Amino acid sequence: MVSKTFTGYLLALGPIVMLATWIFLWDALVPGAPEGAVGEAKILADIEGGMENFALTKLVSFVGLGGMMAMALGYTLWARLLRGEGKKGATFATVAAIAIPVIAAGMMMSMDFNYGAANAFDTGDTSSALILGAVAEYSGGDILWTFLMLSVSFIGIATVLQETDTVNRSIGGILAVATLVMFASWFTTFEGLDFLWMLWMLVTVVAGVNMIIRQKA
Repeated sequence: MVSKTFTGYLLALGPIVMLATWIFLWDALVPGAPEGAVGEAKILADIEGGMENFALTKLVSFVGLGGMMAMALGYTLWARLLRGEGKKGATFATVAAIAIPVIAAGMMMSMDFNYGAANAFDTGDTSSALILGAVAEYSGGDILWTFLMLSVSFIGIATVLQETDTVNRSIGGILAVATLVMFASWFTTFEGLDFLWMLWMLVTVVAGVNMIIRQKA
């Protein structure tokens, strides 16, 4: 049996930890490439900056990745709550429950390329470090997040179809619309993605808090 309270905490805390780490802690604690650096110069500077205190770099990146994984697990459990024979939108929820763990695994693999680059650099293999660093920098993120957006939109649609409470339906509706627009933007140019991104994270936190409150009421 999936715990709604546990799911709520994952949804409420995951985005906060993730955003606080990557927006504030990472830049404050881990040196990076100077502004304007591109190509090999940027990748090498990022690796060298991360290696200045590799233990701290690993700790901060682990916390940030942990927030991402917590959010992904929260969405997976939410999708599982929406599954069931005869439930409206259960097929959407089932697809999301299967897809999101696969996407999360891909995100972990993408992060591991950074560690591989650091390990190669530490042994003096700079050319391999640059290759792995370039793979980490330019691959994985876009398509993984795009499929995560689509999966989250499925959860939003299933929530709208199943819930009767206005608040829950509103949360599901906002999630569905925001993430569907973001998914569609991958195929075209759309201004306002930063706003939709922050809206997505905010509504995720609200969904988690709402789930916790409903369980404690």
